[in-house]
Amino acid sequence: MKWYPTPSYLLKRKLIIDSLAGISAKTFLEVGCGAGDLLRSLDRLGYSGMGIEISQEAYLSASSLPLSEKVSVSMTNLNEIEDTFDVVIASEVMEHWEDDISFLELLRGRVADNGWIILTVPAHMSKWGKNDDFCGHIRRYERAELMDKLKTTGFSSIEILSYGVPIYNIMKPIYDMAIDSSAETSGFNQEKTRRSGGMWLFTELSFIFNLLFNDITMMPFYALQRLFFDTDLGNGYFVIARKSLQKPIQEI
Repeated sequence: MKWYPTPSYLLKRKLIIDSLAGISAKTFLEVGCGAGDLLRSLDRLGYSGMGIEISQEAYLSASSLPLSEKVSVSMTNLNEIEDTFDVVIASEVMEHWEDDISFLELLRGRVADNGWIILTVPAHMSKWGKNDDFCGHIRRYERAELMDKLKTTGFSSIEILSYGVPIYNIMKPIYDMAIDSSAETSGFNQEKTRRSGGMWLFTELSFIFNLLFNDITMMPFYALQRLFFDTDLGNGYFVIARKSLQKPIQEI
């Protein structure tokens, strides 16, 4: 599987790592770890945990990384995981689930008491494009919708940030336009989700992406996006929330 660091991915990774530094967490579960770049970053920072993936191609890429014995990769489904973790991360995963309430409940079940979840999801149905169809997205989210669903499923201390302004806003329509009208957008959502773990666009330019987009070149954009966290101008939402010890609303 070809993998390269897109600007939107680097913006998400920066937010995830910065947020982890502000909470008490030593162990993690990453749901939908893709090619494993975030696993490698967390491993270097001293965290212990595991990544799970349903795409065989993505799993093979992640499992081939030189990770320490503290970090593992498994090709398995979320509902097969029994352990709990200080933080559960699901970046660009929830939008693939038909029943996203059940997904949040599954995440909550894998979070230790007083632990955290970190999510990233695409924002605004008004920005639906060809890439959403291609990757098997079911929805894009609004801030109020996210807040309601998180409260309903037993999370508190919820922070929702609009991220990616302006570079993600620029890149998203480029990706939509780059998907040829003849590209295979049919099939079951699970099939589309499996292929969404890889990079399918601009693969011949992956060297240029690696050269142009990295933590050094992206520093101005990391700083700039912070000015827009409280707006709804970004193409994505970043969520960090704590597991409430009270039962979810629907269970009371």
